[in-house]
Amino acid sequence: MTDDRERIARKIAQDLRDGEFVSFGHGIPYEVGKYLTPDKHICIQIESGIICLGPGTPAPPGEYELRDSTNRFVTDNVGGSFFDTVFSFQMIRGGHLDKSIMGAYQADCGGSFANWKLSGRPASGIGGAMDLAVGARQVILAMESRRKDGASKLVERYTYPLTAKEVVSRIYTEFGVLGIKDHTFILEELFEDYTVDRALERISAPTRVLESLRVICVNAL
Repeated sequence: MTDDRERIARKIAQDLRDGEFVSFGHGIPYEVGKYLTPDKHICIQIESGIICLGPGTPAPPGEYELRDSTNRFVTDNVGGSFFDTVFSFQMIRGGHLDKSIMGAYQADCGGSFANWKLSGRPASGIGGAMDLAVGARQVILAMESRRKDGASKLVERYTYPLTAKEVVSRIYTEFGVLGIKDHTFILEELFEDYTVDRALERISAPTRVLESLRVICVNAL
């Protein structure tokens, strides 16, 4: 497997626990649902008002009604429910989601992140990102570690317009998994095709390597 985004999504899917209520954001998080195994019963919620979402598929001819918040065709699962956005955001803000998995343009070692607007560029709006960031019990980021110009997205202090401050629990990247503690990134897991030094080169902030660093076997994802 060589695709960085795919390995991130597969790793998150592997780490989700049976029975969790989870929200997937746009980008890499949206792909996580593809890799959930049938033995895991993950209850997927989307902010537009569906819970127990099924896998996304191409829309069959004549079907236009069941779509998610990005206007992509989706399916429902047995036991799923449909409701309005008022109820949906009551669920999000009320702390009923176990995990919100979101993408990010930038994350800092204090647990703050930015994912809705790049500095100096127009944006269509933040949507429900802030609500998901503060309402879920855990905020998980799924992101590649570098921008197109090679600069790190993992920084000591955020510089982009903020989504939420000091809320991130874990960050999944193409080189491994980071935790956050005492304004320091903690390298907890490392993909087998990366060295510690190569991973640290991709982080522009204080970072500590866990003594019990786990190695992730790519072929086991």
